[in-house]
Amino acid sequence: MVKLNGFATLGAIYNDSDDLGFHPNLKIPARGGFSFAPDSVIGAQANIEFNAQWDAVVQAVFRDKLDNKAINYIDVAFLRYRLNSSFEFRVGRMNTDIYFLSEYKSVGYAYLWARPPAEFYGKVSAVSQFEGADVLYKRSLGRGFLQAKFGYGETDAAIATTGSAVDIHFTNILMASLSYQQDEWQIRASFLDTKVDEFSASLEEVDQVLAFFPPSVWPGGPALRDRFDFIGKKQQFYGLGFQYDNDLWLVQSEIGFIDSQWDIERDTISGYISLGYQPDNITYFATLSAIEPTENNLSDSIGEISPDAPAVVAATLQSFRPLISEALNRNRIKQHTFSVGANWQLYPSLVAKLQIDCSVIADNGFALWQIYSEPSTSQTVNVSSLSLNWIF
Repeated sequence: MVKLNGFATLGAIYNDSDDLGFHPNLKIPARGGFSFAPDSVIGAQANIEFNAQWDAVVQAVFRDKLDNKAINYIDVAFLRYRLNSSFEFRVGRMNTDIYFLSEYKSVGYAYLWARPPAEFYGKVSAVSQFEGADVLYKRSLGRGFLQAKFGYGETDAAIATTGSAVDIHFTNILMASLSYQQDEWQIRASFLDTKVDEFSASLEEVDQVLAFFPPSVWPGGPALRDRFDFIGKKQQFYGLGFQYDNDLWLVQSEIGFIDSQWDIERDTISGYISLGYQPDNITYFATLSAIEPTENNLSDSIGEISPDAPAVVAATLQSFRPLISEALNRNRIKQHTFSVGANWQLYPSLVAKLQIDCSVIADNGFALWQIYSEPSTSQTVNVSSLSLNWIF
């Protein structure tokens, strides 16, 4: 048996900043002014059932993205085996189950807002899919339902923060999640551990400086290079979520912490809380989301300089400090956003959404935006969104 279905979003945004380009997450090109590109999506999914135990799922999603290789328009493609009512095994390309929207983040019809809050979802988008295998365990527990999932694999991603895109290969991805749902409420916890195997940005300039100033002159040079080197550096994500929905009030909140061994990818804490009121076929909602680094003052020290080094050499090495500071701040994110909006159920398969976001971005905290011209101080940016969302 083959079942086909699809989904689409026609979304328009207006970004009122001339300095900063808006994108919903780091995999999508940034846009200024009026644009249909960031939120518009069309997708199709095929569910192929071979028998009671074996099936396959393929989901193709076409949207604006930094990496336009044909294979990367396939969001999901896996083979599944159901051992019994409790255990399922999958192999292929799958979503990493580390947040509420893991299985339907591209389906705008399925969630309340115009888009998931960028402060929480923007950074984790780099590992939103992986190629590998996972196992799902589910069972009734008390008056509710328990699910546990474990996965292992790898993935490639093209992402961009303030400037041009870079390619990253994550390997040894280990993912675990646990959720429990009872009546109107659901809680979940998640964990992801991975390391950077390849990175398209180069350390050639650092290597040239190290070749010119050897360890006998600059003993701290190799340690500084290690701070900026990315190969083999671990990245970990910890997430907690809560949801309450009694058909009149909807409360959803998630909080996440990123722990990084790489100075350029700074440790951050992020989260949001969203409140929805749905009296009839219109749901009114408000969301507060925020993200900030947990280490605000990473050192811009150039490391130890030999006391025998000539004064001109020491001065030359110290002159690199502004470049180190710039590199450390390039991926720094510190901002909060207040959003209000409405979600209209026009037809059973069609939803319209209106949303206004007001984002307050701190000094040197612009990495969720593309910088067109360098802001001198903190910025407030307003993004207005209108969209139509179908399922078919």
